[in-house]
Amino acid sequence: MDPRFETMVGYYLNLCLLAPVILFGLLGNCLSMLTWGLGCHRETSTAVLLTALAATDTIVLTMPALEMWAYEVLNYWLRLPNVVFCKIFAWASYFGPSVSSWIIVLITMERFVSIWFPMKVRYLCSRSKVRMFIVGVYVVLAIMYSPFLFVTDLRPDRDNLTAFSNTTCRMDRPNGTFFIYFFPVWMWLDMIVLFIVPFFFVVCGNILILYKLIKSRKIHRKGGPQASTRTKVANAFTIRAIAISISLLVCLFPVSIQEVYNAHIGSSPAGLVYVIVRILLYANSAFNFILYCAIGSGFRKDMKAVLMTLCTRKKVRILNADGNMSTHFSRVQTDPM
Repeated sequence: MDPRFETMVGYYLNLCLLAPVILFGLLGNCLSMLTWGLGCHRETSTAVLLTALAATDTIVLTMPALEMWAYEVLNYWLRLPNVVFCKIFAWASYFGPSVSSWIIVLITMERFVSIWFPMKVRYLCSRSKVRMFIVGVYVVLAIMYSPFLFVTDLRPDRDNLTAFSNTTCRMDRPNGTFFIYFFPVWMWLDMIVLFIVPFFFVVCGNILILYKLIKSRKIHRKGGPQASTRTKVANAFTIRAIAISISLLVCLFPVSIQEVYNAHIGSSPAGLVYVIVRILLYANSAFNFILYCAIGSGFRKDMKAVLMTLCTRKKVRILNADGNMSTHFSRVQTDPM
């Protein structure tokens, strides 16, 4: 394919697709953080998890995603010429998406516990324990990707003498020790952490949750209005579970494969395929708002009340919910165990 054609298509993809993804994602994540922080479920562990997810997705959209847009559309690299920015942006481009994946795993596990063990959910999924798990995810992944802070540096740009700068931010050169011996293995590890293990947990967790919901619906199929509610909840959760699994597969799998492939052939990712898989990766940080928040009627009511309070400066009554939101959710779907 003609390189000039690839460049032109990549420019318009970033201009017409990535820009709306960033803007919509930032708006959705800000609304999510406001609602979970001020709404009726603000004291729940569910609010803690979804606030952490929105905050992490915001980091992804404002750092690697915005940097890619600025480079492809404005021909300006945000990480240059400051060496600190060079290291932080390189580190965040891998750290942010992986943290987002594992917070989704924590959300799935919380819902699994609330459905299978509703009597123990207040103890197993307390706010303090959820915060501890979130901090643990941040610390472990920050350490895992910390080599980016050491091997990435400002280097002379000998490959593109016509660039706007004669300096580039990159890791060890292709003939360097790190790139030859460790980088391919590291990209396999990144694929396992970013996609394979989270996808396995999310799919298996949702299958077990759906099994419990369907089993509960069959037991109470003659329960009148309550059975009808269980049916609606089960159907809604089925759609959400399928959407979450497809989103992870479509958005994260291509970029993982590309990173592993480029690491083994010893080349830097570039071209139209690179642009497409990166847009999909960053779109996942915008889709999470829809999958976990916007499709819930309770969330929409809370968001409306919070926005009315902020805009009119009149306090709208927002009831406080104690404990774990999934506790109330599980009472509708399963029998007390």
